[in-house]
Amino acid sequence: MKIRISQIAIVVLFASVLVSLMFSVFLNAWGYWQIYGIAGWREQVYEGEGTVASLQALDDFRDGHLRLYRLGGESDRGKYTGTNDGPFEVWIPQFYPSLGRAHRYSTEQFIEFYNRKMRYMHSHPDKFGRKTEGEQNEAASGKQPIRIETNRTSSADDSHR
Repeated sequence: MKIRISQIAIVVLFASVLVSLMFSVFLNAWGYWQIYGIAGWREQVYEGEGTVASLQALDDFRDGHLRLYRLGGESDRGKYTGTNDGPFEVWIPQFYPSLGRAHRYSTEQFIEFYNRKMRYMHSHPDKFGRKTEGEQNEAASGKQPIRIETNRTSSADDSHR
């Protein structure tokens, strides 16, 4: 039985296509996992923006600012749109569309968390107090309030070190 060179070429071509296909599937699965998997960048952005937006909303609420954000095109800083949604001023956040989908996703998550937190605080104002005059003065001067540490180790714990 003679094996022709054309048969060998077909087998080599088929094998190389199969290897390329398997590598492509692996590479796509790895990329998908990096983005959407556990501790992927989307999850990291979601958690990070949630924290930042919630804290910003709390500070704004305590300072007496009722605002909501919406995506409104390129903006080098957050600014008031001149419209209101009930008691809330409508603002657009800092946003640069040229930075791509990751930046857009981050901005959308900020808006979602911020607006949800602001609406909740507005409907439950008794749970979120306004800043005292002393806190407002400290915030304006850039000073941090002095906090007393309450979780100190005992002297018995210190003797084991």
